[in-house]
Amino acid sequence: MSLRTDRVRAVGLLRYRHRPNGPRLIETIKSIPIIQKNLLKYELTFKTERLGTTLASDLGLQEADTGVMVIVEAETHEKIREALTSPEYRKIIAGALENATTMDKYHWFSAEFATVIDK
Repeated sequence: MSLRTDRVRAVGLLRYRHRPNGPRLIETIKSIPIIQKNLLKYELTFKTERLGTTLASDLGLQEADTGVMVIVEAETHEKIREALTSPEYRKIIAGALENATTMDKYHWFSAEFATVIDK
C-alpha cells in the first residue's frame, strides 16, 4: 500500500447547530464553473443518528462532535485551493454556513491518501 499519486484531497469538518440543506447546497456547488473545472470529487457526508446506538459508543469511544465531512479531490492541491478560495464558492459557503454553524467550528486540512479497499 502506498500513497496515491494521481490525486490529492482536502477534508472539511463541520460541527453544526442546524444541519445544512444538503440537496440545495449540492446543486449550487455543482453549478460553479471553477468547481467543475478543477475538482474530480466533491463529497458531503452527513452524520446519521437514525441507528439505535452510535458507532462510537459501540466501539467504546467518545462521540465525534463533527456532523458533516466534506471530501474534495483534485489532481493537485493548487487546483483545490483555486476552487475553494474562488469568490463564487466562498460566497455560497458563507451563505450556507450562516445559519448552520460558526467559522470556529468549520475546519479544513490538505491531505494525501492511500486507498485500502475500493470495491
